[in-house]
Amino acid sequence: MFNMFSAIPSDAEKETLIIPIIYAKYNPSLSIEILKRNQRRTMEQNLLGRVSLITGASTGIGRAAALSLARRGSHVVINYNKNRKEALETEKKARCFGVKTLVVRANVGKEKDVKEMVKKAVKEFKKIDILINNAGGPVKRSSFLKCTEKVWDEVMALNLKGTFLCSREVLKQMVKQKTGKVVNISSVAAFHGSPGESVHYAASKGGVHSLTIGLSKEFASYNITVNAIAPGLINTPFHEKFSTPERVKRIISNIPISRIGTPEEVAELICFLASDAGNYITGEVIRISGGR
Repeated sequence: MFNMFSAIPSDAEKETLIIPIIYAKYNPSLSIEILKRNQRRTMEQNLLGRVSLITGASTGIGRAAALSLARRGSHVVINYNKNRKEALETEKKARCFGVKTLVVRANVGKEKDVKEMVKKAVKEFKKIDILINNAGGPVKRSSFLKCTEKVWDEVMALNLKGTFLCSREVLKQMVKQKTGKVVNISSVAAFHGSPGESVHYAASKGGVHSLTIGLSKEFASYNITVNAIAPGLINTPFHEKFSTPERVKRIISNIPISRIGTPEEVAELICFLASDAGNYITGEVIRISGGR
């Protein structure tokens, strides 16, 4: 559907605009119905005036999510830990959509940092409507027997503890508001275990799945939904750092759709779950992996 926050309509959006015009010539009543239906869809995913906090928003899925949310009218809190330059680039692009932004540095695995980040966001915007727990990674690939205690603890702190801390602090605010949307970014690794290369990462994401389900039930009475998305192979700096070209080719050969996914495709699903269109969805872990 065409969105007033999008500078250039996509092919699908162009079709949405053109089809009613074509039908108007032959069936005016049907044209009006199509326009009304498209307007309802637009309103359902309109995030105008809402406030979204996205962790790990410097690059990749986090940046794509921040920009997609901003394009729909949401103000965005852009979290980063080390890459301030790219976080500021995300902010620059988000501001093109006419929304307010706040860039906050925080290590999501440290309670003090997370509390300060949420405090700054609430002080700036008076609320947090949407939380995207995106920050994460395997830290280091290794077989299970070569995985050190240090790597295990770092992975759990980044992926599971970080999701726990951010969710806990933001949910305190959402409970006061009696509304909110939480979307956790997991991984298909939690389903197949990543044997031989990152069982530690898969285990941490499996924990995110359980956390998602538990929180969805505990906070449903406050009109808060909690869901997780499990991306497969997505074209982000993550794989530049943690995957060889050979590994990427091997994975693609096992994907029915036969290609790598894009951060924007994941971001579209994030926005759907964060919008009113996803109001009846909670406690779900949704794969977006090309069928893998």
